[in-house]
Formats: sequence, structure tokens, C-alpha cells
Amino acid sequence: MPVIAVAGGTGGVGKTIVERLVSEPKHQVIVLSRQVRQDRFERAKYLQIAKKNVQGSIQGLSSSRFQRVQIDYNDIPSMARVLEDVHVDTIVSAIGLVSDETSQAQLNLIEAAEKSRTTKRFIPSEFSFIQTEELLHIDPSIKYWLDAANRLKSSSLQFTRVVPGFFMDYWGMPNIQSNLQPYSFGINIAKHSAAIPGNGDDVICTTYSYDMANYLVKLLDLDEWPEFSVIVGDEVTYNQILKMAEEFTGTKFEVTYDSVDQVNAGNVTIPPNPPGTKYSEEEMREVTALVSRLTVNGVFELPKENRLNELFPDIHPITMKELLERSWKK
Repeated sequence: MPVIAVAGGTGGVGKTIVERLVSEPKHQVIVLSRQVRQDRFERAKYLQIAKKNVQGSIQGLSSSRFQRVQIDYNDIPSMARVLEDVHVDTIVSAIGLVSDETSQAQLNLIEAAEKSRTTKRFIPSEFSFIQTEELLHIDPSIKYWLDAANRLKSSSLQFTRVVPGFFMDYWGMPNIQSNLQPYSFGINIAKHSAAIPGNGDDVICTTYSYDMANYLVKLLDLDEWPEFSVIVGDEVTYNQILKMAEEFTGTKFEVTYDSVDQVNAGNVTIPPNPPGTKYSEEEMREVTALVSRLTVNGVFELPKENRLNELFPDIHPITMKELLERSWKK
């Protein structure tokens, strides 16, 4: 039974991946954590989620199939020994790369994986658009993703960078299942309000987080991986999302368009944010400005090459229209 370790498995994306993995009887799932908090309630919770997400019978989620393992991201030799002790074959990193410290934690994990005699494959934390050096002037934090990719390229590990574009969960919250932190990007459907960057016609490739996890699980069965594993649930624009949202809610939205010059200057309009958003007003302005700049620069229009959609035609990802209809239709 292959042993899959998930780093950052308690965060939004990581938790979704863990939920999907435990629904596959053929995988043993390890959550790498700085602290260990494992009990029968947690295993029962994941089993309940697994039963909800897949059809058919599921083997019992015993401690031998799911467990937390404590690691010290600052101790590479110790991490390598832990990976060997639990026979980890593949690491999926969902570490939130938000600082020099978290970036170094992932780089140290890559080093440990290469030293481990059992670990052969590594999926780095990416789960967005394709990060390139040409985009560093827009988002300097892209350096964290590039550092990981460059280290993997020089390693003996097999790797692939999973690129699902923009998570469409944000436009279905709170009426869909999602582990992502609530936030309003461009359009707050519950408040019938929109603040759209540019002219609203930039193409955005979007994927529901659980569909992304479905494709990732399929990736684990492949013998060879491409450098980029692109996933697209749907291709839409803000104007199209707005039109569908107005149709399904039966309400005309209050809409503001920020020009490209406004966006580049950071003078952006912040749409109302949902309850549970943990950002300060200044942080919301920074996040909105950054995502708006990325949008008008076309980074969310993903390439046609290496799309997993064609490789796994048995997966039918939800479209934006389907998600909005399920979430908001009166």
C-alpha cells in the first residue's frame, strides 16, 4: 500500500487533499505536522467525510491507514529518518508559502525527501497559476515557488507542479463544501456587489478544490509526471460570473470596474467580504490589489498543454455555471 505524506494537511488545500486521499482504500495517508494531535474522533471525522464524497463501500479508516507524524522542519536529517521509518513514497506539500520561514520549511522537506531511501516523488505547494520569473515584478513572493521548483529540478526526485488556476470555491461560499478561508474576489454574491478589475473580460481558468484533489489522486497512479499538471474546471470571465450570479439570484448587482491603471497603482475597490474573513482592512487591500494585477496580466488563462482533463476523461469537474446554480439559484 503506497504511503502518501501530506505536509500542511490541516490547512485549506491540504485538508481537502487529505479528505480525498482517505477515501481511497489503496492509500496509506500520513499528515506531517509540527505537533501531533491524533485521536479516534479525528479518524472518524475523515471517514465520515470520505463516505460523503465517494460512492460505494470504503474500508475502515484505521490508525494503520491514517495517522499524524510529528516532524521538525528545521532538522533535515531527523525528517529524512521519519520519512524512512514510515516508508513514505510520495510527499504532497500544501504548506502555505507566505514567508521566508514557510518557504525554507518546504525546501528543507525537499532536502529530507531526497535523503530518504524510501521517498521517490514530491508534489510542491503550488495550486494556482504557472509561476515564472517574468511575473516577479507583479508578485515578488513567486520567488518561493520558483525556489522549490528549481531545487526539485536539481534533485533525484520525480515531481510535478499542480496548477488548477483560481479556485471557484470562493464564488460558492458559504453554500458549498469547502475548506478554503472565506474571501471575496471580485464579486460577493451574497451581498450582490462586485468590484471587477479591468474591463471584466480577462479569461480566468477555475477549478473546484475537490475536483483538483480528484485529479491529484489520479496523478499518483501515473508512472511518469509532466513538469506542470494543469487542471481546468471551467474558463470564464468576471463579466460572465456576474451575469450568471445576477440570473441565479434574481438580483441586479452594484458593480464597480477598476481600470488597469487603477489596478497597477494599487487603487482598487474592495468588495464586501464574508463573515469569517481574517484579514485586516490593509491586508484585504493588498490581497485584492495583488490578485487584480495578476488577473489583468492574464496569468489565470492557463495553457492548453499538459491538461489532466484529457488524460482523465472519467473525471467530470463542475463548471462555474453548475456551481453557481447549486449555490445561489432561488
